[in-house]
Amino acid sequence: MDNLLRPLLEAPPVLVYLVCGALIFLETALLPGIVLPTLSSLLLMGFLAGRGTLDLALALTVAIGAAVAGDQIAFLEGRKLGPRLRTTRFGRRFGQDRWDRVERAVVRYGVPAVIAGRCLAGVRTVVPRIAGAAEMPYRRFVPGSVCAAVVWAGAELLLGHAGAALG
Repeated sequence: MDNLLRPLLEAPPVLVYLVCGALIFLETALLPGIVLPTLSSLLLMGFLAGRGTLDLALALTVAIGAAVAGDQIAFLEGRKLGPRLRTTRFGRRFGQDRWDRVERAVVRYGVPAVIAGRCLAGVRTVVPRIAGAAEMPYRRFVPGSVCAAVVWAGAELLLGHAGAALG
């Protein structure tokens, strides 16, 4: 999958922002998005910002905006479908035990669970849906989603940026 990003090393900056932003958005907005190379996208954007090809502040804005937008779609899907999400093909593959653990964490810890879930591959795709299905108030979910996106995207972009300095 990461080989799909290799052409972006020489692509025009606007294309890099668009492709990476789309991947980040789709990872959460679509359940099958779990297989998209979002970590690699963030590292790539950070690396290219470190080389001077991209603007780090703009890359961070794109990444945060895409992650938050994807979370909102997933939250609304969870709110609309509720417990039926467990019976979808992905819900069954994710597993009843994992689903129950994530749901208990979201219900018990609320916003901190949303923030922690963003940083866990495989879980970040379902946490917004579970938050919606568990009827977490939207006014609580949104700040958690934004905070989570800032921490997650910021850390990964800075890691990629540091990699450019080493290479």
